[in-house]
Amino acid sequence: MNFKLTKIQFFLMLFFIETGVIYISFQQGVIDYGGRDAWIMFGVASIFMYLLLFFYEKNYKFFRLGKITKWIYILYWLVVIISFLSYMQYTLNVWIIQNMPPFYSLLAIVLVTLYISLSRPSTTVNLGVLIIPLVFIFIVFILLATHELKFSNILPIGTSTVPQWLKGMHYSLTAFIGIESYLMLRKNVLKDEEIKGKPILIFHLIVSIFMGASVIGAEFYFMLKEIRLIPDPILYILKSQKVTFVKRLDIFFIYIWLAWSLVTINLFLFNIRIALSTQEGKNPKPLLFIIHGIIMIAPLFFIGVGQVEFIRKYLIYLFYPFSIILPMIIILFNRRRDSKCDKSQ
Repeated sequence: MNFKLTKIQFFLMLFFIETGVIYISFQQGVIDYGGRDAWIMFGVASIFMYLLLFFYEKNYKFFRLGKITKWIYILYWLVVIISFLSYMQYTLNVWIIQNMPPFYSLLAIVLVTLYISLSRPSTTVNLGVLIIPLVFIFIVFILLATHELKFSNILPIGTSTVPQWLKGMHYSLTAFIGIESYLMLRKNVLKDEEIKGKPILIFHLIVSIFMGASVIGAEFYFMLKEIRLIPDPILYILKSQKVTFVKRLDIFFIYIWLAWSLVTINLFLFNIRIALSTQEGKNPKPLLFIIHGIIMIAPLFFIGVGQVEFIRKYLIYLFYPFSIILPMIIILFNRRRDSKCDKSQ
């Protein structure tokens, strides 16, 4: 793909990939399974993710996908997109458009993503820039709930058991689903730029504080027995806030979250677009039409309560093979092959 990003655009895209669709709900799993020490678990997971990003940066040049691994990742990103669209549609049905057939709202979303996918690559980047002010508005209104926080909810510290730590770390790590996009974007649209440790550290601190604060805030706001019954903690916190100019603040922010999530989905589609464009002599547009047909139809089978819970329970297990194991195998394999080629020469 003949397109290059700046460092700011690169990190902005990663921010939306990591924080998009899951931001309103991931806190429940971390707190419910982690217990009172959930916020500590998220901090430990964040340190691990920084080390993973550092590994990515040192080895991104060796992340060269072959024909098989390319399609493995395309299928994986398709599964993620379908899961996200199913959850988005379910949330819209519960909170806003209970009487509208899911087909029509899903069609509207997919038509937007198709238009962006067929447009210039810069369209995807610019869409994220437009959403930034809405994210700040989102944060400001969440801060209105600070007077209702109960700091005693995290006390006593150090009471979580070993099984709770394992489960809490699991849900904390998988809150960063999509982080493998660092390799895809770095290798293909930021390959000529030099990034040292400081920019990565600053970026990851921003993401970790942004995500971690929501975990701490939800833990302060809800008791452990309550959080098990709250699938979307952030929306419930917003629903409890009252302002004079908006009757239902939660609905107002669902639309912001919808735009935010659309950016995230388009960035995963951007990964697929990059992968398809690396196939020499092939036009990716016909395949993009087929992909959008799939993501239009498939989510319709996963918008019930049971199906959404199934997705939330099992999607997170894809994080390990596609964000950790497979990238390491590809990188180590290519490093070894390049080393043998250098010795033979």
